[in-house]
Amino acid sequence: MKYWKVHVKKEYKLIDVVAHITGTRKKAKKLIDEGLVSVSGRRELRYRKTLKPGSVVEFCLNPLLFKPKRPEVLYRENGVWVFNKPPFLNSNRDKPNLEEVIKKVYGKEVRVVHRLDKQTSGVIVAVENKKLFEKFKEAFRKREIEKEYLAVVPSAPKWNRKRVDFRLDGKEAVTELSVLKRFERGALLLAKIPTGRKHQIRRHLAGIGLPVAGEFIYWKRPFPFPFNFSPRILLHSYRIGFKHPETGKKVRVEAPLPEDFSSFLNSLRKFKFKVNELTL
Repeated sequence: MKYWKVHVKKEYKLIDVVAHITGTRKKAKKLIDEGLVSVSGRRELRYRKTLKPGSVVEFCLNPLLFKPKRPEVLYRENGVWVFNKPPFLNSNRDKPNLEEVIKKVYGKEVRVVHRLDKQTSGVIVAVENKKLFEKFKEAFRKREIEKEYLAVVPSAPKWNRKRVDFRLDGKEAVTELSVLKRFERGALLLAKIPTGRKHQIRRHLAGIGLPVAGEFIYWKRPFPFPFNFSPRILLHSYRIGFKHPETGKKVRVEAPLPEDFSSFLNSLRKFKFKVNELTL
């Protein structure tokens, strides 16, 4: 991945500055729309924004944003599928989404039984019929599904384990956190969520002052270097465990890290970030 820092000396539209690097305005707009571009330390979603002289534009040119999305099949048995969802792909509804890509790539109509945020990668379960869907829905309601996520955060907490349980949208929400690795700057966390509220991990981590790298909805403050160059919201659905509703067999599936996540993590381990600087 390439990291860019552009010093603006004249008035420019943001999209034109980014397009100078990407080569096209279409690619530039994609980067800005996904919240991957910062102006003077803050994420900027307005691609038509006029930049003042002295502004600094920073972003990671994440190649996964522009590649075709092909979900990897991690598990398939008796109508139940588990996929490794690539980042920048919706689970369902908004296009492009996982369900329509699966139909196109694998020729199978499925329905996802839980959702991942567009930028979140990793394990996601889909089923082939309504009966299986309802059984999974009931299993989620009874908290019989084990869900574990990996998250990169911009500072290393003093605690090794922490339970966050403040309510979200008036409902109970529990996130159990463990520190897997501390770096010179930042840390890798494991998050388990017995409950499943909208953006739960992102909201809980931001709420305790430890936002997921790349967060721009629930965290408005600037990120320190090198997290100002985060390639996306670095949250990965790492492992899921469930009992197959037809066979009764216990299933546990893990999803390997995608390239952008592992690349940023490796750079954190070595603390080597080569930033390309340019003046316009």
